Amino acid sequence: MFPIQSFLERFGDLLAQLDALAEDCAPEAAEDLEDLNAEFEDALMLMNESKAGDDPEALTDALEDLKALAGDYRALSGDIPEIAALADQLEMAAGMALDNL
Repeated sequence: MFPIQSFLERFGDLLAQLDALAEDCAPEAAEDLEDLNAEFEDALMLMNESKAGDDPEALTDALEDLKALAGDYRALSGDIPEIAALADQLEMAAGMALDNL
């Protein structure tokens, strides 16, 4: 059985760390980071909905979105160096979740 709850907890922790970064970085970078965090939150909501409805396609789409977001986060690492490690963790967790589907 796919351990969705443990992945949701991990993703929630990453989102909390990214939200904290948005509060502490330069205003220009914070706006971009907040936009990405909103997309991350949307993907998590989709994952929660697909968990309840057992919709594997929606779950796969949400996880693919998270992998793509990792690249978008990584693009901000010039302005926010700390984000690179979180982007790596996001990409790895999303990949592991996809492998477990």
